[in-house]
Amino acid sequence: MHRQRFVVSMQWLIGVVIAAVMTVMAVALLWFSWHQSQRTLGATLEETSHQLVSTLEAHTQALVRPSQVAIDMLASGTTGSASDWLEQRPLMASALAAHRLIDAVYMANGDGDFVMFRSVERMMESVRPELAHHPDAAYLALVVPGDTSAADASEWRLYDQRLSPLGREPLAQYFFDPRTRPWFQRASREGTSYLTAPYAFYYTGEIGISMARRHGEVVVGLDVASQDLGLGMDSLRLTPGTRMAIVTDTGQALATTIHSAEDDTLSASASTPVSNPANSSSSASTTSSSPLNATPGIAPLDQPGSSRAVTDGRLASIDELNFPVLRKLRALEHTREHLPSGEQSPVRLEHEGRHWWGLVLPFARLGDQPTQLLAVVPEEELSAGAGQMIIESSVLAGMVTLALLPLGLVLGRRLGRPLQRLSEQVEALGRYDFAGCHGVSSRVSEVRGLSLALGRLSRGVEGFGRITRVLNSEPQLAPMLTSILEDLLQGAGSRSGAIYLADEHNERRFERVAQSGEARDRDSDPRAPELVLEGSPEGALARLAADFDRHGYLLQPLCNREGAILGLLAVALRSTDDDDLHWRAFVKEVSSAAAVAIDLRRLLQGEARLLDGIVKLVARAIDAKSPHTGSHCSRVPALAELIVNAIERADSGAFAEVHFDQRQRSAFHLAAWLHDCGKLAIPDEVMEKATKLEARHDRIHEIRTRFDVLWRDADVAYWQGRAHGGDPVILERRRHARQQELTAAFECVAEANRGGEAISDALLERLATIAEWRWWRHFDDRLGLSRDELARMAREPVRRLPAEERLLADLPRHEIPWHRSRPAVERGDPDNRWQFDMSPCPLAGHHGELYNLSVRRGTLNDVERFRIQEHVIQTIMMLEALPWPAHLRQVPSIAGNHHERMDGTGYPRRLKLKEASLEEKVMVMADVFEALTAADRPYKAAMTLSRALALLADMVRDGHLDPDLYRLLLEQRVYRDFAKRFLKPGQWDKVDPQALLVRAGLEGDAAD
Repeated sequence: MHRQRFVVSMQWLIGVVIAAVMTVMAVALLWFSWHQSQRTLGATLEETSHQLVSTLEAHTQALVRPSQVAIDMLASGTTGSASDWLEQRPLMASALAAHRLIDAVYMANGDGDFVMFRSVERMMESVRPELAHHPDAAYLALVVPGDTSAADASEWRLYDQRLSPLGREPLAQYFFDPRTRPWFQRASREGTSYLTAPYAFYYTGEIGISMARRHGEVVVGLDVASQDLGLGMDSLRLTPGTRMAIVTDTGQALATTIHSAEDDTLSASASTPVSNPANSSSSASTTSSSPLNATPGIAPLDQPGSSRAVTDGRLASIDELNFPVLRKLRALEHTREHLPSGEQSPVRLEHEGRHWWGLVLPFARLGDQPTQLLAVVPEEELSAGAGQMIIESSVLAGMVTLALLPLGLVLGRRLGRPLQRLSEQVEALGRYDFAGCHGVSSRVSEVRGLSLALGRLSRGVEGFGRITRVLNSEPQLAPMLTSILEDLLQGAGSRSGAIYLADEHNERRFERVAQSGEARDRDSDPRAPELVLEGSPEGALARLAADFDRHGYLLQPLCNREGAILGLLAVALRSTDDDDLHWRAFVKEVSSAAAVAIDLRRLLQGEARLLDGIVKLVARAIDAKSPHTGSHCSRVPALAELIVNAIERADSGAFAEVHFDQRQRSAFHLAAWLHDCGKLAIPDEVMEKATKLEARHDRIHEIRTRFDVLWRDADVAYWQGRAHGGDPVILERRRHARQQELTAAFECVAEANRGGEAISDALLERLATIAEWRWWRHFDDRLGLSRDELARMAREPVRRLPAEERLLADLPRHEIPWHRSRPAVERGDPDNRWQFDMSPCPLAGHHGELYNLSVRRGTLNDVERFRIQEHVIQTIMMLEALPWPAHLRQVPSIAGNHHERMDGTGYPRRLKLKEASLEEKVMVMADVFEALTAADRPYKAAMTLSRALALLADMVRDGHLDPDLYRLLLEQRVYRDFAKRFLKPGQWDKVDPQALLVRAGLEGDAAD
């Protein structure tokens, strides 16, 4: 018989093997860890020190950055006049109050004027002037005028907390010239803020830096205390025995962890109080300086003083710190060959039988002077507890291995699969694949809880991402808040909620604008459509929140940065008996997204309404100026909007794929209302000229008076002839003939004055003949005139009375010069930066009588026609001078090109609108059509609808207007919608769209 071999079950075999492997691996790892720990002490020190430097550098930047913001704010509000500087006291006091590290604010200019403003409370008692002992003293201002000839011109000025003056104290024999100071000189040369190297402030005894920036002719400076630089270094030490110091390149200690009186004391000299800078010697620091003229209690801004480690009015050096290892480390570092940046390695030091690890790392620059971090760590502290840790770890590893091995075999397979799936879902979450995070099913509560937590986390992160996208993309407030509420509820794990907006006109009234989910009890749902606060706002809001809490809702106010309540957020509690403070804090934090959205959208909507109101105000002011062209600036935008709406409705043709977004519509809306804003610069007599002789009044009355004089002369000639015995019949015949001639001549002049259709050559010749008739003037024509008209008449010779005058005259006095610079409209003019292409007009006006009556068509002469066209020039110049945001930068071109034509024959730039935007073409079509149908123009009668559309067809055929827009105007019946709103009933007549299309040279039929 064979002996039965020793048989072990697979489960035990696997358990023993696993236990053996785990034991061997544990021993090997512990042994390797022990030896590796000894080798990686330096690497650990280096890595940790780098992290420490990063932390301290971030802390340093956090100290400096608010001061940079403050100096930018102060510089932007400061003028070059020294007399106005102290008027900025509220701004300077706000900077001192808002930033506790700002020690003083000062200003200087190139004339040597200097003003320093500081808090009395921050000053040491030993350096305060007598004036500062006033019980209400809050701020001191040192005023040093640039004129140094006066011995007592400098003075202290004291102010109370409300910045009211309390008194002055003159300073005898105190002279200070800021122009000699490095901070003034460097800030004057450099365009950005300049930082000095650290030093000790005289007035406060704190370590800090000076910051200066030039703004125009003024240099604004701040003293920024950096006493917080060393705070927290103790908590960042690697071990209790770690010693660290931040030193400058010259060896000055800015901050240290040396504070123990037993072994880390400062040298005796470091405790010396701050001395008067006038009596202190120059320091080895590159930042030290001495005053120009020492006066007790006064020191210049860049004078070193005292701080936590100062001596004799200067920073203590590393050699004065009673810690030899740091001195040895710095000395050793100076003897080593410098390594490239980022390759510094720790060194092992020995001092009095004790071993240390030391490291020198570059630190953030403070001003012009580089700084370093010195750190030394006792070697025994780095490796302390390593052996004991390994022993304890070995025992614990063995016990855990033996105890958990059987259970691990049983539960491993059960736990492995769901955990593996959860791991895969976490990896998917790391790839931002939120669809892959759907959880797993497991009987283990922890695994199930982890699955649920992962699902909530995935939904929350996805919801917050959607909130961000909505904030950036949704322009409308109500839809945006609805989307934010749904995502917020999903991220917070709540079933329902609502958002209320405060009424902008009644802050006690809140209207529900978004709601999601259903309440547990619909009959007691507190989410009413409207909430009204009764009583005091604070008490009413607390009562309302308590009422919501009783119904299972958390009511969170949505406040802006100023603390004003913009709305309310109601979120259902996750359970009625739940008092989850962390969840409430989380909801409060994430609800700020809704507050930001409300504040931002209301701000944007308010600015948009204000801008739209101002634009319409300008347009209505232009319309109100003119009783004849009134409502043009409001009718054109209405017609333009009708055309744009027709383009949006078009589902075929040239505009089937054209759609305007909200930004394009906003820009087009503003441009339509501003298209004639340049009319504000056009004289009323030009805009309102209804007859050829009209200026500020119709001068046909003056000419009629001259005809009356000639009529009287005919009567006088008749009676003089009778008195001399002439034949009455012949004399009567002559008088009658002359008066008939005068009547016909005046009718000719009056007919020419009306304008209208083109004047004939025969009428022009007749006017020239009438103009040569003479009449006698018996009075001085220079009496009672304005200075401007007298200046124009100075170009004419003075004639003796009675003077013979032409019946219709063109005199030098009728030529009106420009009272301002003539517009630069000629191509090639260096001042023409708008690319206008027009012939310049040498005169601003021409009142010549024959000159105006000889105008062949209409009532405007060439000068006045240029002045009318100038309104487009002024429109472009006005609008392009405005700082339009990016989405409104097309407003000047849309508004200013409404007199351009498709073929380039328009004005003022002779642009070819074939290459222009669709909005510009729409504006041209709307402006022309409104002008043709307007019934309030003084120089023409209102056209019927068919006549206006026929003229548009002619302009399309001649290549002036866009044919596709004209077809749209007919097919979409835009003209009919416009006529219903604005045209008089007498202008309505039958319109044949097909005939008009044929007349315009367009193929295809219009819709019935």
